[in-house]
Amino acid sequence: MRDRPILNIVKSVTPVSANDTVGRAAEAMKAAGTTELPVFDTGRLVGVITEAGVLSALVKQDGSPDAALTPVHTVMSTDIVCGNQHMSVGRAAEVMDEHGVQVLPIVDDYGRILGVAIRQDVNGALTLSMRPPSIAGLATPLGVYLTTGHVRAGASDMALFLAGVSLMLLNYLAIGLVAGLAWGVEHTLGFKLWTILLSTSVGPPWAETARSIMIGLSIPLFLVLLRVAALSGYHAAEHQVVHAIERGEPLKPEIVSRMPRVHPRCGTNIVAAVVLFFLVSDLVSLEVVAMITIFVMVFAWRVIGAYFQHYITTKPANRKQLESGIRAGESLLEQYRENPARQVTGWRRVWNTGMPQVMLGAASMTSVGELLHRAAPTLF
Repeated sequence: MRDRPILNIVKSVTPVSANDTVGRAAEAMKAAGTTELPVFDTGRLVGVITEAGVLSALVKQDGSPDAALTPVHTVMSTDIVCGNQHMSVGRAAEVMDEHGVQVLPIVDDYGRILGVAIRQDVNGALTLSMRPPSIAGLATPLGVYLTTGHVRAGASDMALFLAGVSLMLLNYLAIGLVAGLAWGVEHTLGFKLWTILLSTSVGPPWAETARSIMIGLSIPLFLVLLRVAALSGYHAAEHQVVHAIERGEPLKPEIVSRMPRVHPRCGTNIVAAVVLFFLVSDLVSLEVVAMITIFVMVFAWRVIGAYFQHYITTKPANRKQLESGIRAGESLLEQYRENPARQVTGWRRVWNTGMPQVMLGAASMTSVGELLHRAAPTLF
């Protein structure tokens, strides 16, 4: 890692000019997460402003409301230490250590500022401990998928597509089990559940209630099938690997397996609230549903989502599933550390979330189901 280009870890920062106020400089430092920022004029480096310099300016004004309006050029240091775009991470570390600076401005061959190298990032690059600020992931039938939004690792696009297919197949299987139950009741007990389920006419009030209950039964059946499916094991492995990375733990099976299966950023939290809404909507009035939904979304969605994750959408991952997550995590970290400053925008960033592929898979199976229903409406 010492020989890699410094540009791989250079961060762009909010520009601070010599004529800006120390108040604006303090805001820019807070946003960048640094204690120092380069000061430039017309794109050229002219000095450095530090937190100590800002504090000194504020103290000298003795609490005056105008203290934050002090111009940066009156408190900045012109003792500039900077690096060039061609230096390595190792050389940047040597320069920062020699001069005792926290932030190293990086300039191009014409003296124009390109960004800054922060000591924390340099240390992370040298110790291979750099971690992305945020990681998202998805479970697929073929393995774990992880992404930072800019880099991705693990399961392929086809695997993500198959995740959508799998979810719809589980949904159709749940519906099929309900239909099979209705058919069995009608043919063994004579109660016309199958006829009611297929009927499009209004019929008596009890028939509509029975139809709603039968249709609603497919939701808990779907959740049971999801818990049994391999997807829930990969889902657990995904969460455990993300926890390990975010805590700075080694990606070893014995360590990852001890990580929690529940993650607070999981989209299951929202799904749980939606499922609760549909389950309750068939039993109580719309006004009560609206009140329950508002309460859940505002106060309890994370709590309900955590139970939902633990008991339904995840199950203890087996060795194969954990190893899939670990391989994805190691690949993601390797790519990120190669070029942590890498950025992708627009459609590519959306594609990297993995959701378009999953939605395409689900939409494909929905289309197949619709075609089968049109071909044999009494069976599908």
